[in-house]
Amino acid sequence: MEALGVNLPKLIYQIINFGVMAVVLWMLLYKPIFNMLQARANRIEQSLKDADRVKEQLANAERDYESKLAEARQQAAAILQQSQERAKAQEAEIVNQARVEAERIKTEARQQATQEREQLLRNAKDQVAELVTLATRRVLQAELAQGGHDRLIEESISQLGNQNRN
Repeated sequence: MEALGVNLPKLIYQIINFGVMAVVLWMLLYKPIFNMLQARANRIEQSLKDADRVKEQLANAERDYESKLAEARQQAAAILQQSQERAKAQEAEIVNQARVEAERIKTEARQQATQEREQLLRNAKDQVAELVTLATRRVLQAELAQGGHDRLIEESISQLGNQNRN
């Protein structure tokens, strides 16, 4: 091989030197760099998994929020309906009470009007009786004064007064 200009011991020495250098570089540089790149790839992969998990949790939270919001709306509608029903019931009760009270007031007013009318009629009868009695007394006194029957006049007046009061 010397004819080709290759020094065999030098070539073997170069090959061994290259092999040692490759092993040293493999151990000192390639393995740490490869491990570092592998760790970085693992971190990125874990971050993507975490991001997917967070996205899924966010979607679940949004579904929960929507379901709770729908439930709250249903409860609000139910409460509103109950309030309206109670208001209608109270309205009906108040109207009924007002009708009963109005009827009671009308009844009392009729009774009071009847009593006042009866009182006015009694007063009018008493006044008419007094006027009739007075007129009768005067007429009888004038008539009897001529005849002297005073006792008869007094009895008649007394009887008329008693009849008018009854």
